[in-house]
Amino acid sequence: MRYAIKRLIVASFLLLAAAQAQVEVNWLSLESEDLRKPFEIAMGERFNGQQSDILVIREELENENFKAKLPTLLQTNDAPHLYYSWGGGLFHEQASAGAARDITDLLDADFLATQSAAGVNAFTHEGRIYGLATNVSQVVFFYNRTLVDQAGVDVGAIETWDDFLAAVQQVKDAGITPIAAGGVDLWPLHFYWSYLAMRIAGEEGIAAAKAGEGDGFAAEAFVRAGEEFVRLIELEPFQEGFMTMKYQDASGFFGDGGAAFHLMGNWDLDTQRGNSADGEGLSNDELGIFSFPTVEEGVGRPTDTLGGINGFVVGPNAPDETVEFLKFFVSPEVQLEAGEGSVYIPQAVGAANGVSNPFLAQISSNLAASQWHQVFLDQDLGADVGGVVNDISGKLATGDIDPQTAAELIQESWELR
Repeated sequence: MRYAIKRLIVASFLLLAAAQAQVEVNWLSLESEDLRKPFEIAMGERFNGQQSDILVIREELENENFKAKLPTLLQTNDAPHLYYSWGGGLFHEQASAGAARDITDLLDADFLATQSAAGVNAFTHEGRIYGLATNVSQVVFFYNRTLVDQAGVDVGAIETWDDFLAAVQQVKDAGITPIAAGGVDLWPLHFYWSYLAMRIAGEEGIAAAKAGEGDGFAAEAFVRAGEEFVRLIELEPFQEGFMTMKYQDASGFFGDGGAAFHLMGNWDLDTQRGNSADGEGLSNDELGIFSFPTVEEGVGRPTDTLGGINGFVVGPNAPDETVEFLKFFVSPEVQLEAGEGSVYIPQAVGAANGVSNPFLAQISSNLAASQWHQVFLDQDLGADVGGVVNDISGKLATGDIDPQTAAELIQESWELR
């Protein structure tokens, strides 16, 4: 009996020692109503089940809480080891400020060959890698086929901004709410100003503004972007109370058949369903998509796309084991599974070939044809300037600012960044 007790004590000690040797990786992701959340949870569990030395613990925050809390967390000892990122200027600010870990030396050439160049570049700062991309997205106009048919709108004929404005008026004349918008969050509204700026100023115009050439973001092209947005606002296209509704509310409103159009990223395919009253929303057969139209006399190409190259950044105090999990998560095998499961459009080499959802496949095709993919301007221009872009978009929508002042405020914030 004494031997049995001694053996039990030794076994317990060994189990305790093994548990103590396990390295915990704290993973902070973004709350979502789409397929990404269950996919991330499943992949975390799969990784944990494949080895015993690392324990990945996933946590999440809602979009606005994430943006508000992450900067503070990154300055503490509780900084996440791995955190969600939209890339762009905010990522570069984090890397410059020491809020991310350089993982370049932990990624060999064979592994990097499995990742798209665009995905690696999205999380490279001054030649060093601080994170890896998981997926790419595009902002498009979703439309409810039943409602646009009721209004007699030929979506295939919408090529220019004037065409779209005419369609909005036609839908409104039919007694249907033209567009769903989550105004209180502001960033859904910035898609309009951003796309209009892209279509009018073009890639070279935005690059010139970033370089401080001429009047920068106060140049005529950016003023006109605001003017064209105001032309839409004057039609009163959004649902009643849109400035009190969050993105999730507007997405559910669209999913419930409340509006004909919704300008949103491809993730809305699932989000509109998850936020609808019945949890089912609009089926694929009830939906259609089209790219943001061109603007007369604008120099932007119709194939230019706005969206994200999203991924995860390694935190400043992260252990090496964090990179082991990240490499697993962005591996072609896992990313192919994401594409086949319609979770998102993956970035690993060849993984997008497995995208099964017809809408994601179309967006993947759009991105392949795009000569310029502009990352969301509220991210690309950095937190401070991006916040101003969001703010002026909201104020243009409520009539609390004029297009000239809006453009000047962006330029002022750009100069002071």
